[in-house]
Amino acid sequence: MGAAVSVQARNRRGYRRGVPVDDLTETEPTVPTEPTVPTTVVMFVADSPERWLMSVRSVLQHTEHPIVIGVLYPIHGQSFDGLDARVSWGGIGSISELIDTTFRSTGGHVIVVDDAVSLPLDPFANAAAWASADLRVATVSFLCNAASSLSFPIRNRTDARVEGAHNEQSLTHVLRTERPRQSQAPIPLAAGPVVFLTASGLSAIGRFEAPVSARFDVAVADFSARATQKGFLNLVDTATFVGRTADAAIRPTDDDMRADDLGWLLHRYRFLIGTLDAHRTTGDSPFAHQHQLARVKVQGLRVLVDGSCFGPHETGTQVACAQTIRALAEHTAVSWVGVALPGQVPSYAADVFALPSVDARQNTDPASFGVVDIAFRPYQPVEGYDPAPWRRTAVRYVVSVLDVIAYANGSYFPDGGAWQRYCDSFDHVVGVADGVTVISGDVRAQMHLHGLAIEDERISVVPLGTEHLGAGLTTRYPAQLESLGFSGRRFALTLGVNYHHKNRELAIAAHRELRSRGQDLDLVMAGPAVPFGSTRLAESSERFADRSSQDWLHVLPEVHEHERNWLLSHAALAWYPTSAEGFGLPPFEAAAFGVPTVSVGFGPISELAGGPAAGSLPLLASSWAPAKLADVAEQLLLDPALATAHCDALLRSGRQYSWAAHAERLVTVFRELLAAPRRRSL
Repeated sequence: MGAAVSVQARNRRGYRRGVPVDDLTETEPTVPTEPTVPTTVVMFVADSPERWLMSVRSVLQHTEHPIVIGVLYPIHGQSFDGLDARVSWGGIGSISELIDTTFRSTGGHVIVVDDAVSLPLDPFANAAAWASADLRVATVSFLCNAASSLSFPIRNRTDARVEGAHNEQSLTHVLRTERPRQSQAPIPLAAGPVVFLTASGLSAIGRFEAPVSARFDVAVADFSARATQKGFLNLVDTATFVGRTADAAIRPTDDDMRADDLGWLLHRYRFLIGTLDAHRTTGDSPFAHQHQLARVKVQGLRVLVDGSCFGPHETGTQVACAQTIRALAEHTAVSWVGVALPGQVPSYAADVFALPSVDARQNTDPASFGVVDIAFRPYQPVEGYDPAPWRRTAVRYVVSVLDVIAYANGSYFPDGGAWQRYCDSFDHVVGVADGVTVISGDVRAQMHLHGLAIEDERISVVPLGTEHLGAGLTTRYPAQLESLGFSGRRFALTLGVNYHHKNRELAIAAHRELRSRGQDLDLVMAGPAVPFGSTRLAESSERFADRSSQDWLHVLPEVHEHERNWLLSHAALAWYPTSAEGFGLPPFEAAAFGVPTVSVGFGPISELAGGPAAGSLPLLASSWAPAKLADVAEQLLLDPALATAHCDALLRSGRQYSWAAHAERLVTVFRELLAAPRRRSL
């Protein structure tokens, strides 16, 4: 014979719905936690009653539900006297009997606490809401550091304590408040030291059977298996963490289900054969996805970056990739950033790779870094690029598309075959990636325009940052200017690779027009050359058309970052007549030095530089006609206030495009992908 002790929960700390009355914020659950269905918490004490006091006090502190405690021996009931316990005798000899008896008495939900646990605030708010919203819900389990297949932060592994510096309160707060939101996930069998049994499930599925071992984990597994047979749902609340520590536990925290109990279940429910192993091991189930999301919220993301773009030359791609690595490494939600480099660390990125959380290695084999959460290529693929090794080493694989210029333009390749191979690689990588980030809405539109086979929901717009350059940076006079006869005169600047779409020959033509209007200004053009698709011939033609250009035009190859800073800080004007871009960093970079830029208002230039935050951008050329470009340049040079307003507008617009915001958006995208099914291989 056993005894039952009823303990009526009291709200002892002034909480309403689990949140301090004077601190109701947006983090409060959006559903009421006082269910319309009566709810009772039950515990069955067979021995060591003093170990159950922690659970009782935790329930009293964080819920308003009455508690029923079943005890095998009357003397055990005395341990709960200080909690206003009322003892009533009955023939209760197991937790299964206590559950059935309680349900017959109340007809409501029954919450079983099967060990010494610590609960967070409002532990059962989600469970009660789901039970109310869907009568098919039979059981709701919770994450716990020792809960067999529901163990957290590592599945199927018992931890003797709660994760790191967290307790059940702070960990649950992180799970519930960090975005994206955690959600329910179906599981084959209920598990863990705390299980919410719904009234609808108890009324339809039948009595709680007691296995030979009389253990609750076996009994609730049997109950939830019958629930599955009847089409009911067994859910886990991945936003709520229950603490179960080894030194307070009633039974060993690593005491998994015995072989004879497991055999009993498998004999009764043949559909569980294979199902349980799959549930424990698969990384591609709703529960696995939610578990992954919860884990990275608590432990931080491990991101492996494909750094194969880092070579001796620094262009916009290298600038963006280095700043992305820096921003991710400095983000509090990222614990580690690995970088796979093709060679030695380039000097222009040395400070980024020296950050404590950055692990840069001269190794292009992603497997050497071990398993990571995200493998990220922050730029588009090239011909022959194989994403398979990156997909194998990462839970999710993400690629960024900076633009579709080469995809849409075969002039950058030696022949049509090379272009087709590039496009095929591009299509394949975008097709197998779990997610694709683009740096502007215009890039996404261009991807659809050119027929890339990708669903819009797999594309995320993540603008670059713009504030990485500006006053105060180290500068160095470009030594090559001396050999070109540059005499320290005022000059305009064209900075960048000599791709066709950069229209450097138009900058020469516009600059010649500007000089014809009386503006005594030299032109410095700096940037590396490409073997195919360059403006080399067009530039030569423009220079030949005006023999005097040898006096005012100075062409430099690639310059060092310190020399670039000198050019930007001393230029009177910047020419940027590009007609194809994914983002367009140069106008923002020049504005940071107080230098106005002449560009045409198309695509991403008008989207980003002239966005709502900038107001009405003072001057954007209406076309690429040299005279139109010269008109804008002349106004900026003749009106210093207008030039200042031009730069200020760009800087205002650029504030919303910080590298911190870039990393924040990337973290959100990475988390959302971890919470979603993995992309199937094509």
